[in-house]
Order: sequence, then structure tokens, then C-alpha cells
Amino acid sequence: MKYEECLEQREELAFYMRRLYKQKLTTCSGGNLSARLDEKHIIITPSSLDKGFIKAEQIGLMTIDGENLTPHLKPSIETGMHLSAYRTRDDIKAIIHAHPVTATSFAAMDKKININLTGEAFVVLKKIAYAPYILMGTDGLSEAVCEGLKISNVVIMKNHGITTVGNTLLSAFDKMEVLEAAAQMTLNTQIMGNISQLTDKNLDELIEWSNK
Repeated sequence: MKYEECLEQREELAFYMRRLYKQKLTTCSGGNLSARLDEKHIIITPSSLDKGFIKAEQIGLMTIDGENLTPHLKPSIETGMHLSAYRTRDDIKAIIHAHPVTATSFAAMDKKININLTGEAFVVLKKIAYAPYILMGTDGLSEAVCEGLKISNVVIMKNHGITTVGNTLLSAFDKMEVLEAAAQMTLNTQIMGNISQLTDKNLDELIEWSNK
């Protein structure tokens, strides 16, 4: 695949990276996004660029085997994690890794985000996987995140951040945004007390509704 052939997809990826920053779900230097183009190629955000102003021409093109087809762009430090995730699950079409403050705060504590406070969180997130702390950019971290992705579309990485996946960039972004909202609600309800969460009957109804 030639670089100019995926301009529309690169523009979309850049848009979601800017949106991620605008929504304060990551910092200008943190976070990375990617999207699968076909069986052999992905596009991915680069390293060492301001993510809040990223443009389509700054999005890298790589093969699923890790060959950088845009050598003038430095690949993200978490490129290995993205590639491993695509190899682990054929249904993954988009990956977002970010550091939303509240959700990442839970990643630094031995407390879990309550996704049973709203129907939206329960239906969108379904289940959260947890990965232990492992040095960023390493094969070990890639393996740990991929283990989580075998059972969930959302992985909380201890003392690091969050990774979400989906069949579109919007789907992966939605999970990141809903997770951060659920984390904020979990924190707020813990502070205020007298928590009222969805009952087992409510959850069963939501499962039936979401499967229609």
C-alpha cells in the first residue's frame, strides 16, 4: 500500500488524536492511536510530536510485521503493543492508548472502577481487564495487554494508563470516554456515599437488551 492511498484514514486517525487531547484524555506527548487498513498494513501516531495539533501527514504507515514504511517518522514507543494486539485478535480494527486522569488514578490504586452505576457504562464497557505494571515500550507490556484483550476490549495498565480497542476508531474512543466517566462517577459516589448501583435484575435486562 502506498502512503497517499490512505489519506482519508490518516485524516481520521489524526482527528481522533486531536479529539483525545481536546477531551483531556491524554497529554500532548502521551497516548497513541492506530487503525488497521488491511491484513498487512496499519497506520499509527508517531512519537515526539505534539498530539494536540497532529496532522494527517504526520501519521505513520507500517506493515503488520513491523516494517516502517514512513522512515521519516519515528514510530510510537508502544508500536509493538499495537502490532501484537492486531495479531492477537483479527476483529480489532482500531486501538487507543491514553492516560485519562481519573481512570489512570484507579490504575495506581488497588481499587476498581464500578461499571454498574449506569446502563451506558455496563453496556459499552462490559468487562474490564487489568494488566500488571511493566516498563513501557517492552515486549512484556505488549504480552500483558494482549492477555487482557483476550477477555475484554478495555485494559487498565497498572501505574500507566488505559488501552481500548474496537471495530472502528469511534468505538475505541467511546470506550475510553465512557471509562473515564465511569471512573469519575466511581470516585464521586465513594466520596458522597450511599451508593445506588444497578441490581442484578437491571444488569440481566441490559444484557438481553444489548443482544437484540
